[in-house]
Amino acid sequence: MDLHALLTLSLGDKPFANPRRIALLRQVANTGSISQGAKLAGISYKAAWDAINEMNTTMPEPVVSSEKGGKGGGGAKLTEFGERLLKVYSITSQVQEMALSALLDDSVDMHSLLDVMAHFSLKTSARNQLTARIHSIEPLGLNDSLKVTLAGGQQIQISVTHASFERLQLALNQSILLLFKAPAVTASREACQSAGQNCVSGHLLSVSELADKAELAIEIGGKDIIYSVMPLADIQTLKVGEPCFACFDATQVIVASMN
Repeated sequence: MDLHALLTLSLGDKPFANPRRIALLRQVANTGSISQGAKLAGISYKAAWDAINEMNTTMPEPVVSSEKGGKGGGGAKLTEFGERLLKVYSITSQVQEMALSALLDDSVDMHSLLDVMAHFSLKTSARNQLTARIHSIEPLGLNDSLKVTLAGGQQIQISVTHASFERLQLALNQSILLLFKAPAVTASREACQSAGQNCVSGHLLSVSELADKAELAIEIGGKDIIYSVMPLADIQTLKVGEPCFACFDATQVIVASMN
C-alpha cells in the first residue's frame, strides 16, 4: 500500500509552507530567479511572487531576498531562515513518512517516537538495540543505577555516570534506547548469578557459525532479540528452540534518548 501524507506548516489558521511552496523555494535556490523557479515549479510568476511575499511578511524573518533587474540582471536567493525552513521541512517530512510506514508494519513498537526512529533510521555498530522504559533510579555517587523494563516485560539493570544521567535528562517512565555489542553477551542454559550481571530469559532462535565463533539469536519476548557472539566450543550444550539466558554486564550498555 502506497500511503502518503502532505505536510503543511501553518501559522495560526493560515498555511505558511506546503509542498507547492517548498518546491518553489527549492527551485528559486537552484536558479537564483523567482521567474525561473516558478516555471520549473509549474506555477505562474504572479502566484510565485504572491506566495513568496506572503511568506516574507508572515514571519519575523523573510525567506527570500531579491534584487530588481538592472545591469546585473537582478536575482533572488533564499535567506538563512529560508534555507533552514527547507531543512526543517525535509526532516519533518522524513519523520512523517516513518510514522506512516510504522502504521502499516505491526512489527514496529509505537510507544514513542524513539521506537519508530530506532526501527527505521538509526544505524549503529552495536548489534543489540532494544527500547525500554525507566522503572526506577538509584543514585550511587559517580554512577546511577537504572532499572528498566524491556518491551516483553523483563527488567534489567544498567549503569550510567551521573554526568550522563543529567546530560540525557533521564526520568522515570522515560523511553530510552539500549545499545550493546554481541560479544558482550554470553548465552547460557543456566541463569547467571554474578553481581552486576543481567540475565534475560528467552529461547534460542538461531545459530550462525562464523569460523571458530558463532552468532546466536535469542528471542526474549516483545518481538525483541538479543544477539551473542561466542566461541563454538562454548555453545555445545545450547540447542535451537530450547530455553536459554542472555547474560551481560550492566556497565556494557549504552543509553540513548530523545527529549
